[in-house]
Amino acid sequence: MVIITLNEKIFKFIFSIGCRYKKTTVFITNFSCYTFFVLYALGFIYILFYKQMLLKRYIFYPFITILIAKMLRKIIKSKRPFEAMPIKSLIKHKGGNSMPSNHSASAMVLSFALSAVFPRFSFLFFLLAIITGISRVMAGVHYPLDIIFGFFIGSIFGMLGFFSFF
Repeated sequence: MVIITLNEKIFKFIFSIGCRYKKTTVFITNFSCYTFFVLYALGFIYILFYKQMLLKRYIFYPFITILIAKMLRKIIKSKRPFEAMPIKSLIKHKGGNSMPSNHSASAMVLSFALSAVFPRFSFLFFLLAIITGISRVMAGVHYPLDIIFGFFIGSIFGMLGFFSFF
């Protein structure tokens, strides 16, 4: 109960910042998702020409991460903040299960994938993943624990896929 209350308190604080800077929050929330899509596509093209040995992992691990996150959502069945509290999210979003965050899980695993292809820019990829997750809370569509759990899942599969010796 204490964790749930703390999760909601942290949510309310971060969401209030998002409300204060609504246009910026909406822009970052949308921009970060599209940026990962473009970066992932560029990485895919680069792999086809220069690092074909990464291709299977580059496709498999992000796919399995999203699949696992979606399955966990159906098991956990937690409501989104705008469904559980009297607030309106800053972006249009349908209701449904929110834990773990698919955006944060995929952003984190994509950061690992992109870092394997372009190691020089690793810091930027992980920074963008963190910004993606925080912006989802600021926009009112996820709780902080949704994001942390998503990062955890994305990190596990990212490390297994791109920084292990299996």
